[in-house]
Amino acid sequence: MTKSSKKRNQTQRFLDMAVEFAQDVKADLILLVADSGITKPTVQKLNALCPTLVVTRNRRFLDGIEEMGVQRLHYDFGKDDGAHFERVRQCVILGMEGGYIRRGSRLVCVTRMLDPRNIDAMLVVDTGRGFEGYDPMRVAELAGDLPLEVVKAALDLAVEIGQEGREGDPVGTLFVIGDSERVSNHSRVMTFDPFRGYAEREKNICNPDIHEGVKEVALMDGAFVIQEDGVILSGGRYIAAEVKGLVLPKGLGARHVAAASITKTTRSIAIAVSESTGAVRAFRRGNIVLRIDPPRRRVKQERRR
Repeated sequence: MTKSSKKRNQTQRFLDMAVEFAQDVKADLILLVADSGITKPTVQKLNALCPTLVVTRNRRFLDGIEEMGVQRLHYDFGKDDGAHFERVRQCVILGMEGGYIRRGSRLVCVTRMLDPRNIDAMLVVDTGRGFEGYDPMRVAELAGDLPLEVVKAALDLAVEIGQEGREGDPVGTLFVIGDSERVSNHSRVMTFDPFRGYAEREKNICNPDIHEGVKEVALMDGAFVIQEDGVILSGGRYIAAEVKGLVLPKGLGARHVAAASITKTTRSIAIAVSESTGAVRAFRRGNIVLRIDPPRRRVKQERRR
């Protein structure tokens, strides 16, 4: 048996197992995340056995597959952008945004982990867990004219910070996205800029490789100022916008006042993470337009139990 035949047999075995597993767990959909190694007849046969959504980075891959009744989406992540599980998660979100996947659906996801050209992994995803605060329509409304992937990346990171804190300590922070020149004019540096001197890709909020670094910088006071394209211009900035006329719920602190004031003064949006509760609130035009309450972070006191 040739090497290519073995690879095809491996992929086919994974797809056969995916169908069987989808039937066992009563999955609503098979999510196939693949750029190569799959043929049109194979996908057509898979879709006949269980509804299938193909998500691929290669626009020409399986071109015309929709004519066979198979759902297909394109994603823009590079080969090395993010861990494999994060890539699957982002593909699930794309499916939700496109209306192919409902919140609360159970998916059997098949993808590649170690083999760049073939399917070699399978996992079950329940979109009722881990996606509680995600509403595609509300996120799109929040983004407005800003790139959705930038807003989504900042929102996801804010939820992680709200849930995890940093090394067991609660952390609050503020992301301000868009209209960055005016935002900079209504803010000032509080300390040395931790993002100065880095290439744009090395400080783009959409690049998962920098997320741990952003979480570390979030330990500092101040806001992150982010361009429309996702590049973080600076961190640790003090927002000094007009606060007159703001109406906010009682109990919200200076970070939320800053978020409301800067979005009322500029055409930006702001995402604030509460240090005390971990709740994430998004602001536009001075008002709270979205709130996400992540599962409560594990703080040091809980670790000692």
